[in-house]
Amino acid sequence: MSKLGLAISITSKLFEDTTDKGGNPYILHCLRVMEGVKHLGELAMICAVLHDVMEDSNDYSWTDIDALFGSEVVVILQLLTHRKETDYMVYIKALSVHPIAKAIKKADLIDNSNITRLKGLRQKDFNRLEKYFRAYEYLND
Repeated sequence: MSKLGLAISITSKLFEDTTDKGGNPYILHCLRVMEGVKHLGELAMICAVLHDVMEDSNDYSWTDIDALFGSEVVVILQLLTHRKETDYMVYIKALSVHPIAKAIKKADLIDNSNITRLKGLRQKDFNRLEKYFRAYEYLND
């Protein structure tokens, strides 16, 4: 199996019973983010499809990811993994220095900002969208 195939397989299995805020299979979000960076090549696609794996599960360690995909993937995924103790904009600024991490985060923000993925909009959704917009604007400069 190719590394990209393995990354898709891992993410699919991890999120197989998970839905997004709109009730759709969560894997579709990961695949849309991957599609958004396909022009950057296989490394970007691998990292994009895996971008939520470390943040949303405890199934894999950094050592596991390194053994499966290599240190370059680990570096990018570490940049993309937002730790709760880190201010969101500090996290955005840190990942902005890596072109692949930056492109993946932009694709992630675009997909997460698609209001058609949501079932109704509440104030907390508007607040989250505003935060995503500020992050996207920073990354776009």
